[in-house]
Amino acid sequence: MSFPSTIHASVGQSLIGKVGRLFNNGVADVLAELLQNARRAGASEVDIDVIETKDRKLLVLRDDGSGIDDPAKILTLGDSGWSGDIARSEDPAGMGVFSLAGRHVEIRSYSPTVGMGWRVVIPPEAWESGAPLAIECCDIEAGTEIRIDMPEAWQRDIPGAVTNAARHYPLTVRYHGVQLDREDFLVGACRIEEWQGCRIGIYRDRGSWPTTYPRINFHGLTVLCPMPTVTEVGVDRCWQVRVDILDSPALQLVLPARKEMVQNTALENLREAAERAIYRTIAESPGHRLAYAQWLRARDLDVDLAEAEPWLAAWLPHTADGMRNGELECVRDMPMILFPEHGPAIEQCAARVLERGDPLGGTLVCEVTAFTGYRWYDRLPRIADLSFAISTEAGTFRCEDDLVPLPGLVSGRVTSIALDVAVRLPGDGEDKASSHIIPTDVLILPDDGWSCDLDTVVVLLTQNCTIDPEDLAILLEDACFRAGDDADNDSWETQWREFRMRARQVANTLLLGEDAAILERIREIVSEEIAWLIPAGRRVSICSGDGKVILAFVDEAPAGSLS
Repeated sequence: MSFPSTIHASVGQSLIGKVGRLFNNGVADVLAELLQNARRAGASEVDIDVIETKDRKLLVLRDDGSGIDDPAKILTLGDSGWSGDIARSEDPAGMGVFSLAGRHVEIRSYSPTVGMGWRVVIPPEAWESGAPLAIECCDIEAGTEIRIDMPEAWQRDIPGAVTNAARHYPLTVRYHGVQLDREDFLVGACRIEEWQGCRIGIYRDRGSWPTTYPRINFHGLTVLCPMPTVTEVGVDRCWQVRVDILDSPALQLVLPARKEMVQNTALENLREAAERAIYRTIAESPGHRLAYAQWLRARDLDVDLAEAEPWLAAWLPHTADGMRNGELECVRDMPMILFPEHGPAIEQCAARVLERGDPLGGTLVCEVTAFTGYRWYDRLPRIADLSFAISTEAGTFRCEDDLVPLPGLVSGRVTSIALDVAVRLPGDGEDKASSHIIPTDVLILPDDGWSCDLDTVVVLLTQNCTIDPEDLAILLEDACFRAGDDADNDSWETQWREFRMRARQVANTLLLGEDAAILERIREIVSEEIAWLIPAGRRVSICSGDGKVILAFVDEAPAGSLS
């Protein structure tokens, strides 16, 4: 055996026997391919109909295009028969008619060269067998007509498939004689740019489009394709694109079904052009909230943008479940101090004094690290450190950011608590810092930074603390409650109700004493679980202790007494 001196690409004859698997045999694929062929043939309109014969239903497509000159081309896999501008601009592959493989099909078409019409009937088995098919003359005077035996699935899907196929198709399409609605693929775009035979539509929406949303239109054939998206920071503004391909030969669809784009250099160039178009559109807008990295990317694409608008959201403390209580307000045109994110307990306890007045000399705002690099942002002072100093009869303790309880500290009253805040002040060439010591009255110390187990949480109160039990319970909830999401956990609602009950009990014990806390808990249980059982207008007395419970309506004598 010897090796050949050269080899070359070719198509194996066995492929003919597999043409039925090139397409999915769905009516949507068939319509897409046949409508594209009608457009390439110079048609101005396409009529689609469903007709019934004695024993079957037929899907019929008629166009007024130039017709098919050579009948042999329709069954020559890979030879499209197109020439001139169409072959150059659209790269037809000669496979579209094979979307009908396995169907009983009749084709009638006019041959401009011969000057008459012809007709061929293709039985289902002939698509793969290669059997000779007879060409007959017929009376068609222009264009092409294709009749296809319809399976039951097509009969159900055809109305929706026809509507979808016609929506962005550039020619008039009629179904059962009624003209179907058409819509510009770029409808709703806030700006449209022309680029190398394409129209790029730029859209401004509140959120990102789903991945199932088609981004590219090829003369009515829409395909999914990832395209650039630019999302602004802290606002509901997302910039996206759709592309209408008109005449761009380098942008190609994956054959044979043409449901996705070929990942080539031309597509990468299109994506860059689309991204540049987004930034140009943003540049024409009144203002933006782009991250600094996006601002640099725009500059790399030769788009000059102003810096992001110099405002930030007013700071509110995080809760243990990651939320913030209240609406975030915009702060602008006033001194601002950045508040980096800390644990929920430290934020909740610090907020009790930081939200009163203006103790640090500026309005606290949420840190947005994505803005680092902008001149206005880098010049803002920021909180560099937070800690708490606690004085007790046993000595002085300092809790840093993590707020882990220190040995020797137990829940209860202490001599004093002070919040120590270090504010970094950016200067010319060097940073300075200012220290602020602010008295406060409550400090919550979860054992691991947060905890739903209130038995392990240390709650410190100053001697002069006047916080209300309900307010302390809410503070404990905000600082510590985070529902577990394991499969064996109760629902969020159940976990929250149990925590709220326990938080009120802890708050009542600390502020009112153990006896008062017990009575308050009993009162809650009666109110929530028992009171609704008592008939309207009646009263019930409850006497309980030593495992006994004696009940009586107040107008009746008790049936017994407690010893």
